[in-house]
Order: sequence, then C-alpha cells, then structure tokens
Amino acid sequence: MRIFALELNNDIKGIAERKKYIESLISKLLSPGIVLLPEMAICSYMASQEAWQYADNCSKDTSAWAMEMATKYHTYIGVGYIDYENGDYYNRYLIADNRHVYGIISKSESESAVFKRGWFGSIINAPFGNVAVAICYDSRRRHFYNNIEDETISLIVFPHGSPADPKKDAEEKRTNDYLCNTYTDAFGVPVIYVNSVGKLEYMPGKMGALMKKAEFTMNGKSKIYAQGGKNIICTSPSVIGHDIEISGHKRKEDIHFYGQDLIKGNFIFRKFILKYDVRAGIKEYNKSQKKMWVNS
Repeated sequence: MRIFALELNNDIKGIAERKKYIESLISKLLSPGIVLLPEMAICSYMASQEAWQYADNCSKDTSAWAMEMATKYHTYIGVGYIDYENGDYYNRYLIADNRHVYGIISKSESESAVFKRGWFGSIINAPFGNVAVAICYDSRRRHFYNNIEDETISLIVFPHGSPADPKKDAEEKRTNDYLCNTYTDAFGVPVIYVNSVGKLEYMPGKMGALMKKAEFTMNGKSKIYAQGGKNIICTSPSVIGHDIEISGHKRKEDIHFYGQDLIKGNFIFRKFILKYDVRAGIKEYNKSQKKMWVNS
C-alpha cells in the first residue's frame, strides 16, 4: 500500500480554504493507497471553545467530503475534524473510501475545556485490515494499548496537533521516535505519526500559559515508521510517503508503561499542572454547555 501523510500548515484558516489546500496536496500524489491527515485537519488545530464554530453535525459534512476526495483520487483517506453530536463536541478522526466511512474514532482524553471526554474505542475496521487510531495524547496512554493489545492490527495511525518547544528539537524527535518505534516493534506494522506545522493558537489553563511563555509552535516531525518497504520520493516537504505491503499482525511483545503513561515525562507537570487543567477544563466545558442549552 502506498501510504501518504500530509503535514498541514496550521496557519491556513477557514474550512473552505483548508479543503482547497488539502486537495491541492492530494491532487499531486501518485497512485495513493491511503492519505492520512493530522488531528483537526479540516479546521486547523485549536484548543479553545472558538473551535466550536467549525464543528460538523454528526460527521455528515466531513464524511461527504472524505468520500468525494476518495472517489476523485482513488484512495482511502483519514481525516481529523471537530464534531457535534447529541449536545456534545468531540475531537474525531474517520477513515473512508469512495463508498463508505469505515469508522469514526473520538479522542478519549481530549482538550477538556473544549471536547467531551470518555473511554472511547480505538479501532477502525477497514477492508485492508484493522486500523488502530490514537489522536495525539491518547497515543501515549495505556487506554489505547488496552484497546488494541489483543487485536490483529494492520496499521497504526497517530494524528497529532502537537505543539512543542522549537528550541528542543532533538528532544521532540527522540520522544516521537520512542513512541512510534515502541508500537512498530510490538505489532510489526507501520505507524504513521502525522502532525501540523505553524503557530500555536490560544490554549487555556496553566499549561497554555507555560506553552505561550516558552513560545511553543507546531513543529511537524511527521514520519512513517515501518519495518520494510521503501520511502516514496515526494516533491513537497508537506508530504511523506512510504510503499509497503499491509497485513494483519498480532502483538509480539509487551509494552511497558509508567502507570498510565508510555512516556515517563515530568511527574510534577502531570500531577500538579495537567491534572489541575483537566479538572478546570471539564468544569468550564460543562458550564459553557449548560449556558448554550439555556440560550438555545
């Protein structure tokens, strides 16, 4: 299968404009088997309630667009987007071809002030096999591993909207390599890490303030991790390609976690900053949802 990951420019705004931009990249691909886009590809990554204005309605528009692109360019496509369903907003990812949407994954540990959180599934059953999808932070968490550890998997996709300190380039690359190689080694299937590039939008909470102070940006680092196959030479720096046979594999080795985290990270950050931000974010989300219902 000819796999392509598109590293999108987060600074391009507007759904119509981004759809044109994404199609301009897809149209230049040679015989794509599957095209994989980052987290929130349709609207650009953002972590505030400003994102709600870009929400789809029960995946209808995104599904139609994805199938249109798949039909026009004879490919499967994976796309990240914001969705509104049954009174809640979700950070989602779907995979489609010209006739079907084969599955929709919701981010379990979403941006707490913006999206509904929960313990959601991680597998999309595509014609070429099971695709395990973990959106951004979910890829580092035990919940994702628990969802897939006993399944036969053909492909693992990590769509990201991941900001980092641009002054710590080597550290970001090491972390990504450890994350993706861990899953490639455990399952023996390609792992696609696809992120965006560009400035980071406003993020609420203590974590957002720290990121702003450190001048975090979206640094891309998109990469296809695979044992075998060959890289596809692409003329655009926004496109990463790899040609490899796809088949289902069972897990061949265990993955070690630090509690609930694959990446050991900073205990103080997780315990006192992230935990606080999640609690405060959930409270803000519920408050805003209640206000929206009252005003509707």
